[in-house]
Amino acid sequence: MRAKNRFHNRSRSRTLEEIAGAVAMLIWKSAQSTTNRLYSEGFNFRSNQQILEVIAEFIAFMLQLADRWSYTRMDDTQRQRFVGALATHLIESLLDNRREELGEGTDADRARIVAQLNHRLEGYAEFAFVDGAPSYKALRYFGGCVDEVMGGVENKWVIEQIIEVEAPQILKTLPPHLEALWG
Repeated sequence: MRAKNRFHNRSRSRTLEEIAGAVAMLIWKSAQSTTNRLYSEGFNFRSNQQILEVIAEFIAFMLQLADRWSYTRMDDTQRQRFVGALATHLIESLLDNRREELGEGTDADRARIVAQLNHRLEGYAEFAFVDGAPSYKALRYFGGCVDEVMGGVENKWVIEQIIEVEAPQILKTLPPHLEALWG
């Protein structure tokens, strides 16, 4: 609670790295709650590793959204600092959770997380985002990435769930939070 009060103290300016840390926390919580919602909707997860991989897909999508959002509000240097710090926070959160849940936390695990995140961001870079909103093709790619992790007969509707329910919910909540933290 104290960190929240201190962060929202408008009398002192915040660094891009502090803002990135707050955004990372929001993204992490959103990715977790969305994954929990998928479970509540009847989608099946085979293991904690699969849960963390789905969370990683949501993180990659939201990192891309934050990057696209920052493109119109920051100069190149600021954007690079912000997105780099945000990615670092998110990678550390994934690594910490993999360490806690799976006993994996080595440099090789970090390199694998970074490589996967870079791969996803390269994929998203191929699609249009108009006024910060992803195109249908970008949403389809996002749903396909989650399906790749969760696939199977028991999760056959996951792409539709991502496109029609989860992505719109993220788009409704993340940009206003970014604006509030930036302003």
